[in-house]
Amino acid sequence: MYCLNHCPLMQNLLDTKNKSLSILVVCTGNLCRSPMAEIILREKIRQQKLNISVSSAGTIKMKGKTTPDEKALQALLSQGYCLALSQVRQITQQDFIDYDLIYAMDKTNLADLIDLCPLSCRSKLGLFLSHAPTTEKEVPDPYQRNMTVFHQTAALIEAGAQALIEYWGKNGMATSNNTITNQESMA
Repeated sequence: MYCLNHCPLMQNLLDTKNKSLSILVVCTGNLCRSPMAEIILREKIRQQKLNISVSSAGTIKMKGKTTPDEKALQALLSQGYCLALSQVRQITQQDFIDYDLIYAMDKTNLADLIDLCPLSCRSKLGLFLSHAPTTEKEVPDPYQRNMTVFHQTAALIEAGAQALIEYWGKNGMATSNNTITNQESMA
């Protein structure tokens, strides 16, 4: 596991107060877990008015697939999430440069990312559930499973997303979009 606490990247993130934090969540095919995490994170970020951008990708290209799995979307829709559909895509070398932090859904995804990632960017990598108050540290793949499994996956991702947002906030990495200045508070 790569350390996201004591590395040059973390210090750079802490030094850029008004910069939007950019997050990439990654699973195998970008069909289930990472699109679910992207949608859940976006909603939590919107609710808390944080200056964070989030996207998702897969470690492999899924032939014939262009949108996330229907069951993944149904699970989120049933819980009230707004579905902004993104296209299924494979991670690129440029992603390792462009994103501040890249979270894998499981240890296999993390190992794949380590293999693909330039050495200079490896400090950006981590597990999505690394800060979650759960016994699980990996999000199991619900692909081709029943709706109950997709709902369980969504709940696990929600816990992970909330833990990450709290972690980013505690470490000064997430800034609010509606920061009030002293003059505004006097009005």
